[in-house]
Amino acid sequence: MNKIVSSISENINIFNIFTKVYIFGSSINNQNPNDIDLLLIYKDYKDILQNEKNNISIFLGILLKLPIDITMLSEREFEETRFLEKLDSIYTKLK
Repeated sequence: MNKIVSSISENINIFNIFTKVYIFGSSINNQNPNDIDLLLIYKDYKDILQNEKNNISIFLGILLKLPIDITMLSEREFEETRFLEKLDSIYTKLK
């Protein structure tokens, strides 16, 4: 497990409102990525999700000293878009 994945996993509680969390992109295999790409999956949309997304981005940005790029999808959108299939297996499920 790389340092970035480990640091996020140690703070997994910040994702409590989300049902699934994935990290993908260059931060998986690169020790010096330009940013951190996260996919957050939720069951039902609530206004608080946007606030939580912003809080996570700020917290992880400070912790990892990198820009955080977050994609949020509902469980239905996640299934319909087949998001992970487009990543060529370059992702890690964190939650």
